[in-house]
Amino acid sequence: MRVVGWFKKDGKWKVNRMIGLFLVAVAVAISLTGCFFTPYDPNAIDAGLKNAAPSLSHLFGTDNFGRDVLSRVMKGAGTTFLVGLSVVTIGAVGGCLVGAFTGYFGGKADLILMRVNDAVAAIPSILLALVFVGVFGSGTVQLICALGILFIPSFARVVRSGFVVQKELDYVKNARLMGAGHLRIMFVHILPNIKSSLYSALAIGFNNAVLSEAAMSYLSLGVQPPDASLGRMLSEAQPYIFRAPWNAVAPGLMILISVLGVGLLSLEGGERHD
Repeated sequence: MRVVGWFKKDGKWKVNRMIGLFLVAVAVAISLTGCFFTPYDPNAIDAGLKNAAPSLSHLFGTDNFGRDVLSRVMKGAGTTFLVGLSVVTIGAVGGCLVGAFTGYFGGKADLILMRVNDAVAAIPSILLALVFVGVFGSGTVQLICALGILFIPSFARVVRSGFVVQKELDYVKNARLMGAGHLRIMFVHILPNIKSSLYSALAIGFNNAVLSEAAMSYLSLGVQPPDASLGRMLSEAQPYIFRAPWNAVAPGLMILISVLGVGLLSLEGGERHD
């Protein structure tokens, strides 16, 4: 009933969440299928099929190396989504720890950490990621670490705001009177009560991580060849955008579906009825 209630309000279905669920389901199904099965080997080169147009044998055509675009999209989507989930996990865990500590205890530590947090957040994440990758080298692991660290400030700000409000409420005071320790109050009592804000931050963070992966891989600083990712595919398709546009359409559409789906799922409002 709680799951159904998330998609209904006042007895009326929330259209945005239904559409979002469908889009996310499509994206997840494609990426999961790509982990176990693809029509062709995503890295198999066929010089005789360079930039072949879509056909029954290659539904989304082939790229400049004769590789099947559909197979690479299925495989690359899994890589991109794995990067997005990993980045969000690092950012959320680090942000929850920083935000919970500063919001609950306050004081000078809160002032110092939040000023550092604001300074980092003020610099474009892509720029800092470029510096990180420039120092430690390019690759999937380096990309995840760079973006994960850079996503911590945004989560820390959300969690801190929730803790500042919640720590003054009666249930927290009652928990203190009953002898509950600080860690129990922070992560058992307060954290579950800010989950709605955290869910929205996770959705926004995932979308930003997917777009950041696409941007970094497009610049050849993320996932490295011959591995496929949606951003890497866009980078490889760019020189042939007019001769073989299908190379860019498929990965671009996959990014659009996933980002739009997650965004619609995170919206609070549903269909308006006057």
